[in-house]
Amino acid sequence: MPATPDIPAHLIRRPRQGGLVVPWITPATPDGVALFGTVSDVAQHDCLLRSLCQICRQPLSRRAVLFARASDLGHACTAEPALCPPCAAYSRHACPMLAGRRTQYRATGHPALAAMPEGADAALRRAAPAEAWFPVWVADYDVVEHPARPGTLAASWQRMPPLRIRPL
Repeated sequence: MPATPDIPAHLIRRPRQGGLVVPWITPATPDGVALFGTVSDVAQHDCLLRSLCQICRQPLSRRAVLFARASDLGHACTAEPALCPPCAAYSRHACPMLAGRRTQYRATGHPALAAMPEGADAALRRAAPAEAWFPVWVADYDVVEHPARPGTLAASWQRMPPLRIRPL
């Protein structure tokens, strides 16, 4: 698989950096540099609460994919907003963490964010080994507070059994 996978047609107009589509939930510096690996809290909440895809920001259909870390499976929820199936297929190959090209999380935050507070779970992952990821296919989800990350919203499949969970 190439480092820059083919971009789905519906993402052609999305901004790109380094050949990769910039997800809608990824913040950028004032001069337009995408802060990959960082999530805008406002965009994360918007996607979770309005059932929007975190990459293309389009409404989710009857099936969506939640990418959950191994540590999230026991809680039956993830702070990662859902993706539409085409964006999930693209992300599975484009994202270095999902594709397994990174073995650990960043040891430091992005320099552009030095004066800003970190997200609730950024400190938990700092320099930690990368976890296994699982696509969780769902027909719907509830928005809850993540039990392991107080104050962090999450998509939960606790009440509605997922359609499928498989390791990447």
